[in-house]
Amino acid sequence: MSKTTFDPICMSEEFWANSQFSVVRYYGKAKIGGHEYIIVNKEGKDIFECSAEAEKAGREKAIEPGEPADLVRTDFVKHYRRLGRDRFLELLKANQQTSDKELEKIFKETK
Repeated sequence: MSKTTFDPICMSEEFWANSQFSVVRYYGKAKIGGHEYIIVNKEGKDIFECSAEAEKAGREKAIEPGEPADLVRTDFVKHYRRLGRDRFLELLKANQQTSDKELEKIFKETK
């Protein structure tokens, strides 16, 4: 009997911030289950880009409270940016049992 594993593509802040993944808030990214994940804002900019922009603008927070701060697998951030958060999450939800390779194909073909 083979073991089936599931490696998430994206986790909302409500999930990751209240789990063992919350350590990511201190580093901005982490390697989990062989995949690298990074915190992104609703536009798909990673936490490091957001921090640089916040510093230039004199803001204290890289991502303001109440704004989405998703933890996304780095190999899918490009799709998150291109499609936008809502469409990206919609496609993930519609294709929950789909493999990473198939998801990659779906994201590439979606305009």
